Amino acid sequence: MLVRRAVPADASALTALTQASGAYAGEYRAILDGLAITPQQLAGEACQLVEDDHGGIIGYYCLVPHGDDVELDLMFVADHAQGGGIGALLFRHMLKHAHAMGARKVRIVAHPPAEAFYLRMGARRIGTHPPSGRVIWTRPILEIDV
Repeated sequence: MLVRRAVPADASALTALTQASGAYAGEYRAILDGLAITPQQLAGEACQLVEDDHGGIIGYYCLVPHGDDVELDLMFVADHAQGGGIGALLFRHMLKHAHAMGARKVRIVAHPPAEAFYLRMGARRIGTHPPSGRVIWTRPILEIDV
């Protein structure tokens, strides 16, 4: 496996991976409606991806500035690759990347079913984000020191 910086040419593959996520079925699907990863986003944000041994993209994350620290904007693992340690690999890489960016903490406004994963990885819940816009559910807010 290879973890590398996402580049603008990866935008369509990352959008497809995101839109195919089974974790966003049912009521959670609304958050993905119309969501597309753009080449501009990949040029400007700190996005990293992981490729399998055949060059297929199986996961990614993006960090965005949040005050003096960063926020985990997106983290997805392809459905077929879940349960194999890819999420943990990406999370550990994300912490190192955040540290290299000068952050002290990473803020995570989580997809509710993903909260348990982030807690297992060492994040702590610090609050909740109320429903807004097309997101009609409360989301946990977590934080982890870098």
